Amino acid sequence: MLTKEELKSLGDKGIIPGPDETDAAFVKRIDILQSQKNQEIDGKILEEWDPQCEDLYGVSPKWIPMTYSNRGLLPWQGAALWVFGEKIPLIQLRKGFKKGRFLFYSRDEVLNHETLHALRVAFNEPRFEEILAYEHSASRWRQFLGPLFRKPSHALFFISLILISLVVQTTSLFFLSSPFLPIIRIVTVIPFIDLVFRFAALIKDRRMLKKALKKLSQVFPNQKNTFPIVLRLKDSEIQKFASQPVEKILEYLEDEVSKSPRIRQILAQFC
Repeated sequence: MLTKEELKSLGDKGIIPGPDETDAAFVKRIDILQSQKNQEIDGKILEEWDPQCEDLYGVSPKWIPMTYSNRGLLPWQGAALWVFGEKIPLIQLRKGFKKGRFLFYSRDEVLNHETLHALRVAFNEPRFEEILAYEHSASRWRQFLGPLFRKPSHALFFISLILISLVVQTTSLFFLSSPFLPIIRIVTVIPFIDLVFRFAALIKDRRMLKKALKKLSQVFPNQKNTFPIVLRLKDSEIQKFASQPVEKILEYLEDEVSKSPRIRQILAQFC
């Protein structure tokens, strides 16, 4: 079992245990990370870079590999996070970001966004991840609207609904006298209904995250910035911490200490 000092040192670097990661699995991943001395991954040349996110995330993750490459990115993608082997992340930026900006985005903003995903590489908690990743966006519109589609599949589903709606509208002229015309008209507004539900879910989850951050400031009164703590939590924990009193949260943390290196790291780093 890793000591309190070792967990704190790893936490300062942004090497965070996953929710289901045991001590043995975490140590194995650390050993793999420390043995990585490659100049390239998957044919992509690695670049020297200095993460400027300590004020945001409370870490200095200089171990995260980064590359400038357009290979493998979809036409609308400016960046991506790839995960190899035993949860080894790789941040990929388009070559255009070498100049500092690409289209409407700055390199630092995109790097901060992808760095958060890299820090949570051992997590599979999609409900709040995009909200957390967009939380420090330079644009308030991106900060709010960016997490509207939490997964790529959500965006593809919405695009599919729009295409179906367009096809239905185009062909509806042939069914003007059909008894099914009202149903056809309903189909055309389904994309709008989907968007309304996603907005409602996003507003609900943003409020929940805000409550969790406020509650964490009571649990960890010495921490002015509780965002570095919340990015280490599971979706269910964010929901739990937002709704339960401080006493219940402390009981939960105490119960988890013996079985979760992630919780032990949080306590070692922020208490």
